Amino acid sequence: MGKIHSIKNGKLHIYVRTDKYKGKLKSDKFVGRTYIQGKQTIKSSGTNNLSQAKQILGDWFDELNFKKKHNIQIHQSSVKDLYQSFLTDIGKSTDREARTKKWYNERWNYIVKCKEFMSLKVNTMTADDIQKTYLMWRLARAKSQSKTLRSATISGDLMAISGFTSWCYRKKIRKDKLENIKKILSKKMRRQRTSRVGLTKEQYNRLLAVSRNRFKSGRTLRIRFERERLHQFIIFMVGTGLRVDECLNLHFEDIKLIDRQKSKKITQSEIKLDDNSRYYCKIWVRQSKTLERECNSVSSAYYAIQRLINLYKTTGLGQIKGRVWGVNSFREGLNSLLIEADLKHIKRGDETLSVDSKSFRNTFIQIMLDKGINSTAIAKNCGTSTTMIDKHYTANSALDSIMDSWLQTGRTKLKRVS
Repeated sequence: MGKIHSIKNGKLHIYVRTDKYKGKLKSDKFVGRTYIQGKQTIKSSGTNNLSQAKQILGDWFDELNFKKKHNIQIHQSSVKDLYQSFLTDIGKSTDREARTKKWYNERWNYIVKCKEFMSLKVNTMTADDIQKTYLMWRLARAKSQSKTLRSATISGDLMAISGFTSWCYRKKIRKDKLENIKKILSKKMRRQRTSRVGLTKEQYNRLLAVSRNRFKSGRTLRIRFERERLHQFIIFMVGTGLRVDECLNLHFEDIKLIDRQKSKKITQSEIKLDDNSRYYCKIWVRQSKTLERECNSVSSAYYAIQRLINLYKTTGLGQIKGRVWGVNSFREGLNSLLIEADLKHIKRGDETLSVDSKSFRNTFIQIMLDKGINSTAIAKNCGTSTTMIDKHYTANSALDSIMDSWLQTGRTKLKRVS
């Protein structure tokens, strides 16, 4: 750094940089340096004449302070620089529900993985920039993982980004809110209807039959163990309606096995209950996208937990403490099972839908609706809204669904499965 000339009460320093290239100064032009809005900023005057440089850089200094006085953002911050402040403000907000705050955090935990989007300058980025960075990255990532990206999923991400740009507008970092960024979605994706695919009675029975044969014919104890654990996971999911992450994060102490025959309300001398009416699980859902809650299962989930405990005891490969399932995902094993059962993709009208762990929750909800349970009770048990139930499930109720088929044969209780 060359000799420093200070003006504007010492707040603006003017000098010639001493950086050299091949023994010569890179530039002989005067530059100005000042500290404003928490950061240092530097500008070249474009001249080697000191008097001219003082005039040019003095005007620049005055312009910066005018912006500061009127709360106009000076520095170009990236998304990466500001998103944590946005989430902190969301967290402190008193006019947002806890589930909304959690939703924003979950969305941004995924959004931050797109480095190109996170490098965008907040005050200048456009919807087109978001499309070329985040949207293209999201679609490419889903394709590489052989996943079908639903419109509702990407729309949720864009809503979280829109909330961020609106916050930047209120903070006067941006000149506009960047509203309606969902328009960057293709027409096909915007028109896409969210489909919640469940299994029919025939499909569910086929899946269990194939699963049963797979775990019985496994070559090693470890393979048989993993396949039977997956088998009981499927039965438990269809018997509870839990979300996948809720189920995978259950601990044994969260599940209470109930025998209604031994309860105070029902004694053996009064009523003799069949097994399907007698047994169920009372479950405390400790980790959920919504609030913690208690839910009840049907008898098949009760038997699934009993068999899982027996599996752990007899093989010595599982622990009857801590997390029930002991894994973070069943994706690989489940996909192999679904492919073998020819159920990975199901044709519904003109749509080809993918089956995954979420399908078991959808199956439970459809069972309950077809059984005549009102949507309010189902929604409370499943930790969702009646609006969601009525919009996505009631309309899909069909005669060939699991419970309808059972009712047609005179059954009124869920059959015990193994």
